[in-house]
Amino acid sequence: MATSGNFFIQIQQKLKIKPSNIAVFKEAFTHSSLNLKDEKGNTLNFERLEFLGDALLSTIIAEFLYDYYPIAKEGELTKLRAKIVSRSKLNQIGKEMGLFDLVSISNNHKNFGEDIHGNLLESFIGALFIDQGYKKTKEYVSKYIIRTYIDMEGLNSMVLSHKAFLIEWGQKEKKEILFKTVEDESTTPKLNYRAELFLNSKLLTKAKASSKKKAEEKAARIAVRILKLNPKPQKN
Repeated sequence: MATSGNFFIQIQQKLKIKPSNIAVFKEAFTHSSLNLKDEKGNTLNFERLEFLGDALLSTIIAEFLYDYYPIAKEGELTKLRAKIVSRSKLNQIGKEMGLFDLVSISNNHKNFGEDIHGNLLESFIGALFIDQGYKKTKEYVSKYIIRTYIDMEGLNSMVLSHKAFLIEWGQKEKKEILFKTVEDESTTPKLNYRAELFLNSKLLTKAKASSKKKAEEKAARIAVRILKLNPKPQKN
């Protein structure tokens, strides 16, 4: 960001807000890689606002779902909220909003991973709350995040975890699902875990990823496709 004026205009145009406290939005888009400190020597980056935004999103989305699904039970509402605030979904929303274009970072060409997009979304919501209060933040999340990026009609058919879905399917169908995951000395540094998925003791598929959890989820997603197991929407 070249100047405060440019940043103010970018915030207005890209995010459709009129900030009063531009400093808090600058903080919301300051990455820890810059190692900045305020005049009191405190660390200055988006992580505290990210923490706040995470809690706000969870609360606002819970209230939205409570009103949107008036007869849904607590367990159903919890699952629906988890789908919206899942890391992958927040990453997708933050990316589509173009939040990375606003961030001050030490090296824009470095790969910071997909989570940077979701983190920036949460820090932005935290800054919006500090600047404009809960009511306006709730209105913004409802209009510009939930109603813009969430397919409410198709939400029930989203699979939060392919691994959990596959294990549940195996239990219902009396089929054994087994994951064997090991660290893999891969030539690709980011793919250092290998997961093998067995169906009734036979290898069905395998996948590599940067963590044990991601490798197993990737293998499960492939297996769901191979087995043609498409979950159907639940009716509230």
